[in-house]
Amino acid sequence: MNRDLPTGWTLLKLADVLREPLANGRSLPAREGGFPVLRATALRPVTVDFTQTKGGDETAHNNPPALVEPGDLLVSRVSGSRSLVGEGALVDAPPRTTAFPDTMIRVRVQPSLVAPRYLAHLWNSPVVRRQLEDRARQGGATIYRINHRDLAQTLLPLPALDEQVRIISLVEDHLARIDATTTRTSGAVNQADELVQAMSAQASLGGLSGADRAPGSLPPAGTHDGTLPSLPADWRWTRLESVAEVTLGVTKTSRRRWDPTEVEVPCLRVANVQRGRLALDDIHIIRLPMQRAQAARLRTGDVILAGGGEGGQLGRGWIWEEQVPDCVHQNHVFRARITHQQLHPKLLAWHTNGFGRQWCERNATQVTGLASISLGRIRLMPVPVAPPEEQQRLVSLVDAHLTSLQAASAAAQRAVDVAVRLRSNLLQQAFTGQLSHTAPPFGQQESSL
Repeated sequence: MNRDLPTGWTLLKLADVLREPLANGRSLPAREGGFPVLRATALRPVTVDFTQTKGGDETAHNNPPALVEPGDLLVSRVSGSRSLVGEGALVDAPPRTTAFPDTMIRVRVQPSLVAPRYLAHLWNSPVVRRQLEDRARQGGATIYRINHRDLAQTLLPLPALDEQVRIISLVEDHLARIDATTTRTSGAVNQADELVQAMSAQASLGGLSGADRAPGSLPPAGTHDGTLPSLPADWRWTRLESVAEVTLGVTKTSRRRWDPTEVEVPCLRVANVQRGRLALDDIHIIRLPMQRAQAARLRTGDVILAGGGEGGQLGRGWIWEEQVPDCVHQNHVFRARITHQQLHPKLLAWHTNGFGRQWCERNATQVTGLASISLGRIRLMPVPVAPPEEQQRLVSLVDAHLTSLQAASAAAQRAVDVAVRLRSNLLQQAFTGQLSHTAPPFGQQESSL
């Protein structure tokens, strides 16, 4: 940390400003309608969200539950992310008596030294976050922890109380404007994404064709098809297996022996398959026999579909375009390879992301919160097929509109990213004594978002 602070500022450890020792919360057995206990999701930026509670049984132990009071700072003890462990939120005014769990640490400071609201903003600034992330310990493959001793050593840059109040007034004024702009811009991103999905879904069902429509129908196949949408008179409904070869991917196994004849290949997981796009930043590598790797290799034009995961994930997907050489797909991901050029891959992908996802949910198997659909079942998904010349016209028409919408969405997302950086820079300046008394340092940038 930069120790060159303005005149009148001091650098103190958290231990030096505590009015009570740091305290862990207590776990209470779950009880419907029981004593309110904060969830981990209650630790929002700056203040605690008291709508995020669950019921606990306060009579299950001899010790009473650990209660929060106004002015407390609650800090996360554990997290699956280094960037979130140690995050803190201020208890403003609890609507009712509430406990906090053993996954949180309670911080109570001397109000004559630190204004609680100043501490809450400081705690989530880069000045403190860097210290917490450096001290976080990995307790397992995916868990990060921070303890009392590390928290107590956290260095806090502190001006006089009246200066703390002035800084918080300026910070909250700037943050309110940044947050308002971020909300509007995020809304624009969501609207653009919704328009993309709506237009592509309409195109796949003939909604952009001016022809007369006929009721949709298919012979029963033992599936829950629901009422099929009407299609233009020269379109037809069919089953996915009639227009595409649908296959499962490879199964990842733990091999004890090294086989020099095997090859390493990239492999798509469900996490890589998103709605209307493929997320390829993190692709796993697996070893396979050469022949199996060649048979499972993805080709340009294959439509990749998620076959397992949480609700809403089934059936989503997009088109493979050789983004990663020699890539295969895992067994919870389906590959639909169009046969005899009967259907444009984009029309199939648009259809599966709309109608197809809902159909998959109706026909899925649910086990402990996770859903899956079998290969035999997904092959029976109803699919609309337009005449070849109409398919090409629709793809060209929709692509032109989607390009404009996606460009607008990307611009809005860049503005959201700028707002995140503005927030971080603002907090960095505020708690190193660089926030001006006069002109807002971020006004011009805020207005340009």
